[in-house]
Amino acid sequence: MNDDRSASPQGPDNKQDEDAIAFGEGLFELARNGGTGPLNVMLDAGVPVDIRTNTGDSLLMLACCNGHLDTARLLLEKGAAPDLRNDQRLTPLECADSRGHTEIVTLLLTYGANNEPLS
Repeated sequence: MNDDRSASPQGPDNKQDEDAIAFGEGLFELARNGGTGPLNVMLDAGVPVDIRTNTGDSLLMLACCNGHLDTARLLLEKGAAPDLRNDQRLTPLECADSRGHTEIVTLLLTYGANNEPLS
């Protein structure tokens, strides 16, 4: 999983771009740090549940890799796709499993995550 701390190599073009980048980074931090309540508010306001970082990490990927069961459950309940691969071709299931987050692995499987290796 890649850390998404930089906006773009060229930087934002204007204040609106800066605000959008800051908003996106805030969303990703909520998922990364288990901010279930605030993230729920943002999703209810219309933020796409499968929004991704510039390295392909979904909100679900960030929550699962960092062991945030309640956040992962919320995202799945809101319709997050359990099998989205990031730019490194990893799924949330693979990341959670590699980090020993067994409850999250079980949750993902319950929501239909594919446990077959990529061929």
